[in-house]
Amino acid sequence: MRKLEETPTIYDVNFTKLTKGINLQVQDWIVERIHSDEKVMDVGCGPGQLSRKLAQKGAFVLGIDKNPKMVRVANNNISSEIKNSLSFLKGSIIDDFTKPEQFDVIVSTFMLSELRPLEQQIFLREAWKLLKPNGRLYLAAEFVPSGFSKIKFILERWFYKKKTGKKSGKTLPLKWFSKYLGPIGYKIINEENWKQGSIKVLEIVKEELKKNSGPGYYTPPKKSFSGLSAIFRSMRCILTGQVDPVPIEPGIYQSGNPNSKSPILVTSNYDYTYIRFMKKIQKIDAWVLCVDSNGINVWCGARGDNFGNKQLIEAIKATNIEEKTQQRKIILPQLSAGGIAIPQLITDVPYFPFKLYYGPIWAKDIPEYLEKKYIVKPKSMKKINFSLFHRILAGITHLTFSYRKIFLKPTLLLCLGLIFFQMFDKMWFIGEFWLYIAITNILICIPYPIFNFTRKFMVKGATIGVINIIVLSIITYILHNSILFMLLNIFLYFWLAFFSTMSFSGYTFSTSPTEIRDEYPYFNKIQVILLIISIIFSSVGLYFL
Repeated sequence: MRKLEETPTIYDVNFTKLTKGINLQVQDWIVERIHSDEKVMDVGCGPGQLSRKLAQKGAFVLGIDKNPKMVRVANNNISSEIKNSLSFLKGSIIDDFTKPEQFDVIVSTFMLSELRPLEQQIFLREAWKLLKPNGRLYLAAEFVPSGFSKIKFILERWFYKKKTGKKSGKTLPLKWFSKYLGPIGYKIINEENWKQGSIKVLEIVKEELKKNSGPGYYTPPKKSFSGLSAIFRSMRCILTGQVDPVPIEPGIYQSGNPNSKSPILVTSNYDYTYIRFMKKIQKIDAWVLCVDSNGINVWCGARGDNFGNKQLIEAIKATNIEEKTQQRKIILPQLSAGGIAIPQLITDVPYFPFKLYYGPIWAKDIPEYLEKKYIVKPKSMKKINFSLFHRILAGITHLTFSYRKIFLKPTLLLCLGLIFFQMFDKMWFIGEFWLYIAITNILICIPYPIFNFTRKFMVKGATIGVINIIVLSIITYILHNSILFMLLNIFLYFWLAFFSTMSFSGYTFSTSPTEIRDEYPYFNKIQVILLIISIIFSSVGLYFL
């Protein structure tokens, strides 16, 4: 756990409390299966508790960890009787500090859950190289169980995050890991489970796929991008606000029937992006490299830290895309330019095997882009056109996001407040309030280009706020025939538009993270004041209506 690693001296104590002692049972299970005089590498050794136990049994152990503080503590805890058979080094399994086929056993406990899927595949390939023929790999980690246990696991995981998220840092249970083993060159020969299979330790043996061929590569199975399944998956993303990561397996996919001369196209592993992207290019033969963007779309991933040089290099290394095609040209999505810095990538990676090019803004233009082999893209392929279709789609997505992430809890509090004050005859206001949210979003998204006369989001919000006052006031008067109630809700109407405009800006292509960051402190102070005034006046109006 990354957060626990900040205090190496008490890491073992805290981690044992966190796992309720299961980590110690895992260690004992592994130690029982290690023979004396075997050469063992402990990857992600931490302060060295398991490494010391293995050395005390007679094994020759090398513990490695990327955290220098952990390595320092581990070296300080080596007792005199095992100092000749135990050593610790700062590093990772991809570092070249040992020769191939040097170890009988490699162990790693509760480290893989800190690696993303492609990183796990790289780990397995590097471990395969370091193991002797028929060498063994012992891996302990948190897995996603199957059957009814999965429901319990999801609930426990939710409560676990609420309780320990800040203490433990982010970890990911292994979802696809078992699928990687066979293609890379491993076979599971034994395993032990705890907590209905949510924690496992696997005993895995190295297998040679082909003589002198090295480890293999995993390729994810074909994933549908049409039909009912794709429609439901798309609706899941759109109708939940597109704020939750919805990942597919990263790796190489095929459009049509690609061969050694087919182009390489790059996209994210966000399911909705994959579906739309594959539909647009389905008539061309191409290799599609889905980088691990943590299940986030290209644009948002590039603006954050999820679609950049690191993720692209990782995908190339993990998938062996270099051997799939003679093409040495990779077409990147134009919207990834905020994350992928081509000059820096070429400088940082010696002998980078590909030339990188930014393709069109929209996937629909890729077939023409490839067919005509543009050296310089036409302006139409560079321009971001926030069309009516895209605005409606963004509006629906933003509305569902607003309902789910912003207004659901306040609505529940409103409901409880009305019950507490026995204002049962005013429950209609809940539905009316959600109607106002929807109308406000319509007023923002449909005519949005009109409000691009300024890049100041507070000015846009104030302008739409005035329009929102006029529209919602008319609707309120029609519904209730009360000028007083209408006037008392004016602040609420303005706040809804002011707040939603800033929120909606994150769904548009005209936003600048720097501009939002600069304006947000002032915006937040104003909107909090407006919100307080709105609550007071609307409560008074609702009470006297």
